[in-house]
Amino acid sequence: MSVTKTILLDMVWPALYVSETFWKFWFLVFGTIVIELFVIKYFLKFSWKKSFFASLIGNCVSGFAGTFVMTWAMLFWHLVVDNFVHGTFNTINWVATYILMCLGSVFLETMTIKIIYKEPIKKLFLPMLTGNFLSYVFIAFILITKKHQ
Repeated sequence: MSVTKTILLDMVWPALYVSETFWKFWFLVFGTIVIELFVIKYFLKFSWKKSFFASLIGNCVSGFAGTFVMTWAMLFWHLVVDNFVHGTFNTINWVATYILMCLGSVFLETMTIKIIYKEPIKKLFLPMLTGNFLSYVFIAFILITKKHQ
């Protein structure tokens, strides 16, 4: 994490590291869009064009609004939970950060596509979860390998 961000915030929580990694690896969105394109095509039987736009629009909303919203939502998580798990950076909080941020992204993408294409949430959830899960696994891998260097 850059010194400037840490000084300006005067505090850090795991979601900041995750969202910063998203911005460092912004090109991951292309891989996520491609993965979700195939998953949406397979599960929802959309045309290639419709699958592409569903993935693109969902990821734009999730990437721009979701990363910001989920980072700050996780701050509220820490304000409550840190008292019970004894520390912001313990394993429980890191795992919760990834799970909750991923599910938040899935929720935003699912709702965006539901509003645009009028598809039921039940049909949309698994394709969106698959694409987001793969992105978060990659980010976790990057952060873990960076930590051990």
